[in-house]
Amino acid sequence: MSRYTPPPNPKQIAETQRRMIKATLWIIAIPLLVFVLMAFGYSDAAPAFLRTLTIQLDALFGSPVWSILDPRAK
Repeated sequence: MSRYTPPPNPKQIAETQRRMIKATLWIIAIPLLVFVLMAFGYSDAAPAFLRTLTIQLDALFGSPVWSILDPRAK
């Protein structure tokens, strides 16, 4: 026989929904924040160490940010 598990109470449901919404927002926000940081890293206002780090990280992943920001856009 299977064991009986009572249905979750409204407080548990609300907590689960809150965690799911928070996780979804982070999943959406992280790529945008990384792109903004990388775009700033390519700007003239970025410090030298950030520019170097940005170029190295972008090259590691095949330069997707530079291909979007390329001034010689096709």
